[in-house]
Amino acid sequence: MAVTLRPLSADDAPVVLAINEASVHHLAPLDEDELRWFVDAAALALGAELDGELVGFVFVLEPGLAYPSRNYAWFSERYERFAYLDRVAIDERARRRGVGSAIYDAVEADAAERGVPLLLEVNVQPPNDASLAFHEARGFREVGTLAHDGGAKVVRLLAKG
Repeated sequence: MAVTLRPLSADDAPVVLAINEASVHHLAPLDEDELRWFVDAAALALGAELDGELVGFVFVLEPGLAYPSRNYAWFSERYERFAYLDRVAIDERARRRGVGSAIYDAVEADAAERGVPLLLEVNVQPPNDASLAFHEARGFREVGTLAHDGGAKVVRLLAKG
């Protein structure tokens, strides 16, 4: 039962939107128009399949995009070249089955091949302890923090490479 990665397409919208919604407390909301933008603009817009079923996805952005994210803007102000992992989400039923590792192996290899750091953020308020532990185990290091909504949400900004 190996994980297969493939480019996302417009046909994947219902599944991608459902996976995103199930994890929206750790991610930003996503609608069909935004999904279309990511598929078109992202350096990587990949779906992860187990047994032919789409169970996860990832979006990786390069610098220079008109993307209204404070986190992306923070990295853009500090790094000339980078790969920004905007979001990754995995269907709860497929967690702990190697999907996240397969996605990160591919994304990290792509960034390393291009010679750029892989950048991302993880919530520390509200806490996402599992994600923080996952990223720490993969060698990501903290490069900053950023508060949103008057401190109701705080992210730890991480880099690898």
